[in-house]
Amino acid sequence: MDDGDGMMTVELQAKKIADNLIRYNGSSPCPTCGMIMNPVEFMANRGHCTPCTAQRNASRVRKGMA
Repeated sequence: MDDGDGMMTVELQAKKIADNLIRYNGSSPCPTCGMIMNPVEFMANRGHCTPCTAQRNASRVRKGMA
């Protein structure tokens, strides 16, 4: 869920961080926001978390339409 601007609310980010307390071999933080991702999320989104990837893609579309 997002709050309308494409980013997850702080409460949802906190829940995701709390859920990710179990670290896997290969878990790493998102370079943009610091959210810990498991190895599958990391590889699927090329190193960025899902909200940051969505925001990055949206900005690329806006720049392409200008």
